Formats: sequence, C-alpha cells, structure tokens
Amino acid sequence: MSSTREQELTAWLSDKGYDSSSLSVLSADASFRQYFRVNKNDISYAVMDCPPEDESLDSFLKITEKLQDAKLNVPEIFDCDSTKGFLVITDLGNDLYSKKLNDETVYCLYTDALEAIVKMQTKVDCAGLQDFDNFYEEENNLYIDWFLKKHLNIELDNAASEQIKTEFKKINNILKSIPKTFVHRDFHSRNLLITDLNNPGIIDYQDAVIGPVTYDLVSLLKDCYVTWNDGLVEDMLESFFNRMKSDTINNISDFRYWFEITGLQRHIKAIGIFSRLNYRDGKSGYLHDIPRTYAYMDKVLNKYKELSTLNEIFSNLEISNKISQ
Repeated sequence: MSSTREQELTAWLSDKGYDSSSLSVLSADASFRQYFRVNKNDISYAVMDCPPEDESLDSFLKITEKLQDAKLNVPEIFDCDSTKGFLVITDLGNDLYSKKLNDETVYCLYTDALEAIVKMQTKVDCAGLQDFDNFYEEENNLYIDWFLKKHLNIELDNAASEQIKTEFKKINNILKSIPKTFVHRDFHSRNLLITDLNNPGIIDYQDAVIGPVTYDLVSLLKDCYVTWNDGLVEDMLESFFNRMKSDTINNISDFRYWFEITGLQRHIKAIGIFSRLNYRDGKSGYLHDIPRTYAYMDKVLNKYKELSTLNEIFSNLEISNKISQ
C-alpha cells in the first residue's frame, strides 16, 4: 500500500469511529486486494483495501448478500466506500483450514465444507451471475502465456500454440456439458476459516459464477496447496454425489469423470496464475505449488484416451522434468 493510500484508509477509518492506530496487516491476497485488522470499542474488525482502479467492490457486495440470504457463514459488512475501495467486515479470525488440516481433522472439517457447497448449490440465488463458459479460454491462455512461454521459456510458434488451444477447447466443451450451479470459484483451504458456529467461514467469493456442479468440490478435494490420498477423495466425492443426486446427476461414473475434467481445467488455470503472480506481481511463493498442481494434471492426462494428444504434447515439452529441476 502506498503511503498516500494508507493515509486515506486511516483517515476514513477514523471518520467512521475506528481506532486507526490499531490498524495492522491481516493478509495479502493473490489479487490486488489487501486485508487489515482494526479495533472499535474493543472489537476486532477486518478491513479490505480494494483499489478501485484494479477491481470493483460491486461483485463482492452482491455475492455477499446472496450468500448471507442462503445462511452461509460469510462476513457481515459494517462500513463501505465503493468509490475509494474500502470495506470494514467481520473478522472471522486466524484459523484457516490450511493451518489446521491433518489426518485427524480432515474428515470433520471437510464434512462441514461439503455441507457448505451443498448449501451454495441448493440455496443461493444465481440471478445476475456470469456463466463460467465465458472464461475458460481466457483462463487456459494464462497457462500458455505465463507458464509455458514465460516460466519455462518454451518457444511456441503459432502452430504449436493453436494445437494446444484446440486440445483445451475439447476440455472446455466437456465442461460446458456438465450440469450447472452456483460456483464459488476458489473454494479451498486458504479461503475457509474454522468458526465455532456455522463452520466454515467463507471468504474470497467475489468471482462467483454459474458453472459445473463439480467445480467447488474439486477445488476443495484437489486443493493446489494440500494433497490427500485417493481413498479420502473418493469417500468425499461419493458422499457429495449422494447428497446431490437428481435427474441430471444420477451416475457416479459420469460424476467422477466431470470431477476429474473440471479439476484438469482448474489446475491448468491455477498454474498459469501462479506463474503470473511471480512475474507480474512479484509473488514468488506460489511457484512452490506448481509441482503439486501439475501432478494432479498429469494423472488425469494419463487416464483418459481423449486427452492423449494433449498428454503427448506436454510430454514432448518435458514439462514434468522442467518443473522438478
């Protein structure tokens, strides 16, 4: 945060009756947002700094209302200045899932998280949300431009790039055929907090869309920041499937396939974003998550015949070897 913006924030908080001298850093986001803590009458609040020239608060405000109406545990909004990009919200604490997950806690915590996904998919009003179909190509291109070309320094001519894009379109077409629902879009261990009531607390949902029924599930179970054994993933997948059975979700084999293809696209996107965060935004820590994320991709690419061409392309580029060096 620039000194000028920090002065604006502290002045705004003071005007609203907060103790601006108590302002402290809470966390940085993978986006342009920053989070702080501030006190008022001995109560701690979270402060979101979202520079309006980089990102509007409108989506966050709209999705917050939708999730609150569905009785999900998201922050309450206490003060807001959309023009400046300042927001005071509930302080949900420090107990991120990512800090507390282990073999003893995972089933309990993930059961609560699965229940939250069920609630999002059955209770949240999707009116006015964008369709995820509109974003797949843009997300896939991040992988080509920032990971293959920038991070791995692979020289791709137009023909090679188009060949990869053609294979990505095949994945996109599968995704478009999957039943759609509300999608948080980043439902993983760093965006879930352990709370005493209505666990989990949910954050970072401003990019929500209408998309594949398996998207949030795979974000949770094939988390880019933590890996679980296949048995646990299958148990959770089956539990969720049994909760969500319907006329359009009625075959566990189809559902498992949707889950894996959805995960493939998500991990393609994530690797592109991790690379961009390093080179554009100077956030190098995310590079450590690329090998885990690519391992998810590699497993799916080797499993399905319709992905064999893309698998061959990536094998010829020796991606696995290059990211392990």
